[in-house]
Amino acid sequence: ERLSEAEAACERLERRRGDFARRAGALELLQKLLADKRAAATQRLQAPLARRLNHYLALLFPEADLRLDEALLPMALRRAGGEDLLSALSFGTREQLGILARFAYADLLREAGRPTLLLLDDALVHTDDARRDFMKRALFDAATRHQILMFTCHGEAWRDMGVEQRRIA
Repeated sequence: ERLSEAEAACERLERRRGDFARRAGALELLQKLLADKRAAATQRLQAPLARRLNHYLALLFPEADLRLDEALLPMALRRAGGEDLLSALSFGTREQLGILARFAYADLLREAGRPTLLLLDDALVHTDDARRDFMKRALFDAATRHQILMFTCHGEAWRDMGVEQRRIA
């Protein structure tokens, strides 16, 4: 009788093990499918963003290529296949890349039919004169597609933007 009970318990445990194995297989398949879908969605998001970012980046770093990670954050910046420049960039240059990224995101929103308004509050205060000229070109380019409000304490550096400056008390 005990042998019969043990064999029945063993069969139950075997069935339960089989159920767990099937569930584990189903979960592994689901995880693989979700990972594949996520990778495809990330690629669909990265491609247009990278295209727009590289459009603006060409003004600041000619012949440079910016790569994004899965979180759509800059992962590597290379010029003509050379070494990664991203970690060696100054604070001002990183600030400029942030502005260019905002322009690229705004372009994507506009392509999706969404209204865009960019507010820049002393965003380029750490920019030297040579880079400021590049950033002005990028700003002019973005301003053809977006409404941009720029607040600055350094109005003299931006007098040639083609718009009247207004003082805010």
